[in-house]
Amino acid sequence: MTQSIAAKDHGHPANRACLYDRMKRFLFDAGGNVTVAASLSIPALMGAVGLAADFAQFASKQSAMQSAADASAIAAAMELSISTSTDAAVQSLTEAYVATAISDEVSTTALIDRKNATVQVRIREAWTPFFAHYLGAKITPISVTATAKLVGQNNTCVLTLDDDGSSSLALQNKSAITANGCSVYANSKSPTALSVKGKSVISADLTCSAGGISSTGTITPSGLSDCPVMEDPLASRPTPSVAGCNFTNTAVNSGTVTLSPGTYCGGIDISGNTAVTLEEGIYVIKDGKFSLSQTASLTGKHVGFYLSGADATLYFVGATSVDLSGPADGIMAGLLIYGDPGNASIGKHVIRSSNAHTLTGTIYLPRGELLVDPGVKVGQNSAYTAIVVDRLKLDMGPEL
Repeated sequence: MTQSIAAKDHGHPANRACLYDRMKRFLFDAGGNVTVAASLSIPALMGAVGLAADFAQFASKQSAMQSAADASAIAAAMELSISTSTDAAVQSLTEAYVATAISDEVSTTALIDRKNATVQVRIREAWTPFFAHYLGAKITPISVTATAKLVGQNNTCVLTLDDDGSSSLALQNKSAITANGCSVYANSKSPTALSVKGKSVISADLTCSAGGISSTGTITPSGLSDCPVMEDPLASRPTPSVAGCNFTNTAVNSGTVTLSPGTYCGGIDISGNTAVTLEEGIYVIKDGKFSLSQTASLTGKHVGFYLSGADATLYFVGATSVDLSGPADGIMAGLLIYGDPGNASIGKHVIRSSNAHTLTGTIYLPRGELLVDPGVKVGQNSAYTAIVVDRLKLDMGPEL
């Protein structure tokens, strides 16, 4: 009787409701267990994804830094062949080169061994990963090293880059080049690549022509022909940025004037009995002539001139005085004058000042022909002056 009543009670509405509530609670509890398990796995999953992202970013940064170290080491080692290069300038060049290749903040060191003609570049970035450092992963800081060695190139004072023209390096009418402790080199393979005429003189540790030599003057010691072509040691130099015009068609013809660094569109024309002083920095001469004439004087310490565009040329003439020294650091470290290497045509540059005695730094005109013919010594007071141009002509007795 009791059992029968109990069996019948399972079907009672109240009992059915109680059984439903128990099942509901069981299902809720089971669902909760699944949710808890999934919640516990999410941080591990996110950590794995984050860790993978950290290592991917590490690999990308390391690759970019290594490429920059390799390229900057080669560029810096090539600079060792230029007579004007100093350790400070090479260090500064390396920093500037790396800065153009890597946008992140890094420290760059160049270890220069002139005896063995090597440059070792070290780049370091104190990068902090988002996830990896929680796990103690040793992926920071990122550090890379590259070493380049200069082989087979002499210390160079004068180099003409033209590869096939006659008289690409020419002296006439009692002109002279004195290159103490360094070489004079013509890359042209023409039979008359190097021309020394009219009682002209070259005195250098080495005078070499990739082609031939035509001489009625004096070369001491004797020049060598059929030399191997010398690679442009400055070809890897980054070019300064050319911003919008800060000044346009600048002309100064009287008084005492101070000019500031910037982009000079249309060039600079200095004439009359004017005394111009240049503030330290880089002067971009864009699409116009940089002219100094009459009895004007031009003075500037740690200044660099970047000639941008085919019409940007030098024209220093007359009874003018020039006292200039190139930048000690930055993208133009060691360069006094830098001509746009992208010019399609060869620009004509003239130094005919009667008192251009101090030109300290390298004159680099890879797409330029430089004519020096003042009839007096040029660069005689310079701590160092080197010339790397497409073509060089000395006439009317300059002593360079």
